Amino acid sequence: MTDTTIFSFDPAEIDCSGPWLIYPESQPENIIPSLKNIGQLTPVLVMKDAGKIKLLAGRARVAAAAKLGLKVSAIFIEAADDISKGIVHLEENRARVTDDALKLAAFRFFSSRMQQGAVAGLIGPLLGMKPKSRDIKFWLDWMELESEFDELLRSGNIPLAAVSVLGKLTKEDRGNLIPYFEKVSWSRSNAVNFLTWLYETSRREGRSVTELLKSEILYPAKENESPKDAVARLCKAAKELRYPRLSGLAKTHEKIVSEICAGTKWRIESTGNFETGEVMLQTRFKSREMMQKAVADLDSIEKHAGWETLFDLGRDE
Repeated sequence: MTDTTIFSFDPAEIDCSGPWLIYPESQPENIIPSLKNIGQLTPVLVMKDAGKIKLLAGRARVAAAAKLGLKVSAIFIEAADDISKGIVHLEENRARVTDDALKLAAFRFFSSRMQQGAVAGLIGPLLGMKPKSRDIKFWLDWMELESEFDELLRSGNIPLAAVSVLGKLTKEDRGNLIPYFEKVSWSRSNAVNFLTWLYETSRREGRSVTELLKSEILYPAKENESPKDAVARLCKAAKELRYPRLSGLAKTHEKIVSEICAGTKWRIESTGNFETGEVMLQTRFKSREMMQKAVADLDSIEKHAGWETLFDLGRDE
């Protein structure tokens, strides 16, 4: 029930603390001009708890009023427990933009107080998600991870989708993966691929991911290594472990191609993962002179002895 009577309070009378205040506080400076010129158009939402007036929504309005020395208009809401308080808070802020940090805070708050099904059905829609969506599943699965991963998600270093693989690993394996995400921001595809290749290799070889990470090619990002280079190196290393034969063929292919195309701008790429023997030959030019040079180079590289070896790569598998 809501008492629609509007009350007036001194800002100091309103307790603006509480774990249910999930959304970050907006800057009060943004609404000070409006309060000065027009006044408070929307009352804040409050409740009575043990003789105190506690805020449910409207921290910026309270803070702005305090700076201006004004009273705060408020409406009392009945909220018997933290769940009710949190739901009122989300409802009141529903028009605001939500990011992963906000969603994480909301799911942590409600998951510690509600069953998963209730969180999906009641809280998901308040955050713009359908109850049976893949994102909801990811968030509920994330609640099973250790809290150390939360900061990695908040900072953007690890994507939410990584939980699809992290959830399959042991606690020890997950803990030993944390250093790989502490200094580097991973895209969704790179993170999921990296973790999937490690997990699949672990399953195939009957070794833990922790053991795999001891490989000399799988060390975390170094201080002098760019994030982009670190991610590329780690993905390449994990893929080599997962597909050793394919990785070996790729290295051989790279060596032969570097010899064939030496001194030219031609590039050769394998198609079909070395299953067909087909390759793609390409170059670029932006003038007739460059085109003529490319044609001459093509005539030269066509005579290279490495072509037959290149065509046969992987065809004996």
